[in-house]
Amino acid sequence: MKVNVGLFVLYVLIRGGECTDNAKPSVLLDRVVNALGGAAALGDVKGLSLESSLFRSRALFQNYNLADNDQITATAAKQTISFQFNKDGLNQRIDRDLTYDDYWRYAHPTLKNDYTLVVQTGSNATACFNKGGAADHPAVPWGYADSYLTDYLVHSAEQSALLDVLNRFRASKSELTYSVTHNKASRVDYPTLSHPKLNLQLLVRNGTWLPYAVRSTEVHGVFGLSTNDIVFSNYFDVKFGQSKTIKYPKLIQTVYNDVYILEDMVVSNATVNPAFPNDFFKAVPQQAPPNAPGDPYHSHPPHTDNNYPRSEVHEFYESGLWYGPFGINLNTSAVNVKPVFPGGNVPQIQNLCVGGPGYTQLLIEFDDGLVITDAPAHRSKLILQWVKENKKGKKITHVVPSHHHRDHTGGIGDYLAAGAKLVIPEVARDYYRKVNNGKFDVVTYSQEKPFLKKDKNVQFMSFWRDENPHARDWVYSVAGPACSNFNKSEVVVFNADVINPNFGPVPNWDTAEAMPFFLDVVRQGIPREATLVGTHGATPLGLGSQDALAHLADLAGFSYPSLSGTEKWCGK
Repeated sequence: MKVNVGLFVLYVLIRGGECTDNAKPSVLLDRVVNALGGAAALGDVKGLSLESSLFRSRALFQNYNLADNDQITATAAKQTISFQFNKDGLNQRIDRDLTYDDYWRYAHPTLKNDYTLVVQTGSNATACFNKGGAADHPAVPWGYADSYLTDYLVHSAEQSALLDVLNRFRASKSELTYSVTHNKASRVDYPTLSHPKLNLQLLVRNGTWLPYAVRSTEVHGVFGLSTNDIVFSNYFDVKFGQSKTIKYPKLIQTVYNDVYILEDMVVSNATVNPAFPNDFFKAVPQQAPPNAPGDPYHSHPPHTDNNYPRSEVHEFYESGLWYGPFGINLNTSAVNVKPVFPGGNVPQIQNLCVGGPGYTQLLIEFDDGLVITDAPAHRSKLILQWVKENKKGKKITHVVPSHHHRDHTGGIGDYLAAGAKLVIPEVARDYYRKVNNGKFDVVTYSQEKPFLKKDKNVQFMSFWRDENPHARDWVYSVAGPACSNFNKSEVVVFNADVINPNFGPVPNWDTAEAMPFFLDVVRQGIPREATLVGTHGATPLGLGSQDALAHLADLAGFSYPSLSGTEKWCGK
């Protein structure tokens, strides 16, 4: 084969020149602008409307598996996202009709959340739900979002508005820096422009110079420093005016840490410079009744901090579970601790809740310290302070999460920073490796060898089995008297999410999901006289989430046998 050396050298020089030129932020930015239609066409875009008949979302913090994004949030949604571009920012309006997956029926009985949200960025940034949006009352307009949610919604609007990102980058060319971003998962390199003041990066496809993603970075409580990308693909021509055309992505996705798709929408129609009605982007909160609290009726400036990072707000809001910041005005007096068996022989086994019923934990007191089950965010700080004030000379030495879902693990970092050991099944070891930058001690256990801690008064075990209900790493824990004083009626089983004890003869939980749990507690020799404490529930017993194990088994149609209760506990 004969090679034309001259042409080959010319090709190398051209490609080499491209690489060198791209290192100049202004050159790369100009290439992106030209690829999308040119500066003149983009400059004439004052408004944009994106219609979508397909929107889907997933909840990274509620997956069954530890390394997969397998939990659907929205199975379907129709939406229109509208933008109006101004010198001092942009206006965004989202009209969305959303249907949740059946998994979320416990929080959204109708599985619907239809809402209208208007967001204004810039110096007077606000976010207001003119229609729907409230997690607990979806038919009622939520009104103005709190400061943490406003921050997330404003940031999301700014990051997803691709044309506005380009405008802001073009207005600040001298501040842009160039780098190359390597995607380890796909092994693709992207020329990248960074705007340090905006905490945004523009990743560009080599060759086509079309935007690949707008990236922001954030700190996640489990994953550590993380990337949150709005990814654009499948560009198509959008014509407007008499003879102008721009390219715009048909598929828009939110991708976390390069591999987890959290949201995706397919644009079925894009309209440039639509005739928006007057007050289309105006915030219209509910009319405040006399002496009403101000939160939903008055705007709140955006605010973020380490207590409520955007990663947390994103996870809870997009699942319809954001109710605002927890416990802003709470102190240690809100920590309620009571023995599971009042007047019994094991006062060391205690129920604990913070603020009010709805989330219960177990606190087990040993001679050398305390063991706590689960680690919901924000409660953790109050509990640690309560222990300091009320358990002189003792600390929480072990934290035992029931599973990896965010509402059960959001406070793990606080306990580990205070010196507690993380007690988890071996399958979850890798999942938690970045918590507190990996600076903590871990104790793992397996199906064959449960976790056990005991002293002369009390003993505690945690059980994991393969193919659990609810989550891959789901566990249940059991506490009871020491073998020297064993009493079948003073054994407590701690269970999260699989069984939620409640009023009435019909269980408000999935009996099919509970069946593997009942079979395993029998296998482990847990006596039918035991008490079950759930993280959630509504009963008149204990702190509101407690019931007899045998009664719960009866509700589920499970015949619980009589057992000695000592098979696994005392070697009898």
